[in-house]
Amino acid sequence: METLYFKVAGLCFAVQATDARTIKRLLPSYAPFNIPEPTDKLVLTATIADGEVSAGPEGEELGQFDSGNGNHGVYRLKDGYKIVTSTITGHMAAALRANADFSQCVVTLLSDNQSDRNYGMGNSMMIAFAFSAAYYGVLLMHSSVVMKDGKGYLFLGKSGTGKSTHSSLWLKHIPDTDLLNDDNPAVRAFDDGTCIVYGTPWSGKTPCYRNLQVPIGAFVRLEQYPENIIARESPLKAFASILSSCSTMIWDKPSYAQITKTIERVVQHCPAYYLKCLPDQAAAELCYETASEARVQGSKFKVQSSKFKVQASLVD
Repeated sequence: METLYFKVAGLCFAVQATDARTIKRLLPSYAPFNIPEPTDKLVLTATIADGEVSAGPEGEELGQFDSGNGNHGVYRLKDGYKIVTSTITGHMAAALRANADFSQCVVTLLSDNQSDRNYGMGNSMMIAFAFSAAYYGVLLMHSSVVMKDGKGYLFLGKSGTGKSTHSSLWLKHIPDTDLLNDDNPAVRAFDDGTCIVYGTPWSGKTPCYRNLQVPIGAFVRLEQYPENIIARESPLKAFASILSSCSTMIWDKPSYAQITKTIERVVQHCPAYYLKCLPDQAAAELCYETASEARVQGSKFKVQSSKFKVQASLVD
């Protein structure tokens, strides 16, 4: 076996295969995150192995989840999980078997088609990282993120809301704005209250794989509307907005508890806004002018996560 090491959001992980060239071919977007063998603890070790994980049902089926560009079948095993990924056209792409905290994973690729293999491996690694990193104060989010004046602004919302469009409006109309990630950034909350957003090897349909990090300026939840209106969200609403944008498995209590704990810390230290808007220059300018002047509210905040009924979502 040959091993390559990577570092995302300050966390190190390893991918093993019979040949390192196989890893590079399957995960080309990981190149900016490749590192020498680390001295830090590995949060995840994934092994690519033919014939180790089958495509069939196994254990307790928890659901079939349509991510918009594919499907994930999730099964609870005696000592972990199995996740079978298929493409939007229904081709079986990969089967992942993981232990309970996703720190040890085996991935079997189920297709001879290179595009399907890349898709399956990329999705398997996204899922494994999302749930192994949850134990280290990291959230893998569905968000488009821009950088401006040394801070990151995260745009949240359901698919089709206009997250990428709003980022493009900032890039066009707000001088010196840059794109950090267009779909799957990582947010990390530290014990001292510092909250950082990181680029990752995953960025949806936009190839933006940047090994950069900036402090969070604000979260902005978007909704399409016939005029532009922005308002500060309360900590409770901010919690709900961020939680609904995170990769979670609500039935996995240990990781879900860690994710909600991290979000509690984030909303205590990062402002959040709700922007109802048109896809125009004025919306971008209103958002920038308001969010860039944000100051964190000093009140303490505690959430009982059991009050929230949020649909479980896997990374897509």
